[in-house]
Amino acid sequence: MVKTKTKTTCKLSQLFHIQYGNSLELIYLKKKADGINFVSRTAKRNGVSSKVERLALVQPFPAGLITVAVSGSVLETFLQPSPFYTGFHVMVLTPRIEMSSAVKLYYCQCIRENQYKYNYGRQANATLAYLEVPKIEYIPQYVRNFSLKEYGKDLIGQLAVPTADGRCAEKSALLPLKNLFIIKNGIASSQVMRRKEKENENWIPFVRPSYRQETSVAAYVNKKAVPQEKIFPAETLYVSTNGQGSHTFSYVSIFEFVPNSDISVLIPKRKMGLQEKLFYAQCITNNRYKFSYGRKPKGVRLGQIALPEYPPEYVFQYSIDAAIKDFNCIINTT
Repeated sequence: MVKTKTKTTCKLSQLFHIQYGNSLELIYLKKKADGINFVSRTAKRNGVSSKVERLALVQPFPAGLITVAVSGSVLETFLQPSPFYTGFHVMVLTPRIEMSSAVKLYYCQCIRENQYKYNYGRQANATLAYLEVPKIEYIPQYVRNFSLKEYGKDLIGQLAVPTADGRCAEKSALLPLKNLFIIKNGIASSQVMRRKEKENENWIPFVRPSYRQETSVAAYVNKKAVPQEKIFPAETLYVSTNGQGSHTFSYVSIFEFVPNSDISVLIPKRKMGLQEKLFYAQCITNNRYKFSYGRKPKGVRLGQIALPEYPPEYVFQYSIDAAIKDFNCIINTT
């Protein structure tokens, strides 16, 4: 007797009613700060490109539906938490059966996983309904058990403040960056003599803004010809304050260096280990979205970036030395 293999997927249209959105044009709508979300084909901000005034003759789609871009940023898929209108080439998915927000988000990701099929300008208008996705009964159990409320509680709980006796308070307060660090600015390129190559041990990296630390070395300068207060040791935290697309990227240096005038060095106001500095570097980098359209994290803006007063407990427990040791063991045994 031949056993038939159970099919675990189904067409997207079997789970969702799929329809075109409003196909409105944003240029003809009046923008309003507290208005209705306007969902376009953008891959950013949950697909929302603006807020617009409610139209008297057009009913917005209700919250809880899924939007899918079928051209442009093809298959960028989002769960909409508020009522919305849509632009051209945006499909709206309404569940045919009751689904939790976690299940809807799961299907959003399932749809996105098909983006590779739409390279070279292909659109998904005609094929979206036929995409294969897991049947509702085959969704992983962790998705069904997921609770956004409990997840939020866990995130808050991770911001734990270590106290003097080693215990943790419920959460860490957010403080302005200037309360945690002394901000020191770099030196202008015109004030130093630079070389492309390192001539001897007295020549150290002259650091500029970059989206990767390894490309942040612009040149080398003679530390004997630079003011001593502009020379910083390895394991110093610094942030890019300019550099067009490289602003706000933050790193902990692995070498002695001199920063240029588009770099600010952050000196901790309390004792910090390497892990803490790496944690704060990532926290600062995560604020890049606040400095679009020519705004830079300089001066007052840099000092006002909100950071946890203390890192989560796992940052203190993590051992970089142990991780390097484990890595070396793996390398030496392969």
